[in-house]
Amino acid sequence: MPPQKPKKPFYKKWWFWLIAIILVFSIGGGLGNNSNKKSDKSTESNKTESVKTRSTNNSNSNSPEKEKNPKTNGPSLEDYKAIKLGENDGTTDSEIESKFGKPNTTSSQTIENVKADEKIWNKIQGGSLGGNFNIGFSNGKAISKGISGLRVTRNKKISLDDFNSIQNGQSESDIINKFGQPNGYSETSIANHNSKQLTYNSDIKGDLGANFILTFTDGKVSGKTQTSMK
Repeated sequence: MPPQKPKKPFYKKWWFWLIAIILVFSIGGGLGNNSNKKSDKSTESNKTESVKTRSTNNSNSNSPEKEKNPKTNGPSLEDYKAIKLGENDGTTDSEIESKFGKPNTTSSQTIENVKADEKIWNKIQGGSLGGNFNIGFSNGKAISKGISGLRVTRNKKISLDDFNSIQNGQSESDIINKFGQPNGYSETSIANHNSKQLTYNSDIKGDLGANFILTFTDGKVSGKTQTSMK
């Protein structure tokens, strides 16, 4: 019997590096919104471009500015939910820009010859200051998406005891029924691996900036983390 061909290590598979790039975007995405500095140097592997949008007082619906950016109030939660993720059948880059206009920030990352792009819009409908809408692309198809800064009013503050009561295996609907809508969502779909996160940061009992994040796999809680809750 001929010897079996050894399996390729997971860290040499393309999807591993694509997930790594998405994690880089998740960590650094917020930094790009607060920086107006321009760099004279750029590389093909890591390039960030800030795109300034122009405002107009012209209310004419045929004005070029409104045609370029029809969503003047920014994307909504419904817009976020409508975006399909997938390396082969995800919503395309061109479809996104035709609906929301040019993004405020664009980024590209290349690791181990795997390239992905991210686009960020700084304004969302009904959002708080600092909220944004971001989409990650691979080969022009959406593979990740996120929305943050959603305004939510709760009946009572969420405590650390409430957080500790959350168990792996609970459904997303169980969580929302108990705590209300989250202030942010993020999702990733790569190589048939789907993950989702819900972020809660309003009406949280604790120090300034207290929040918690829940991770879901196949619609069930698979992880949780909290910061400064009491």
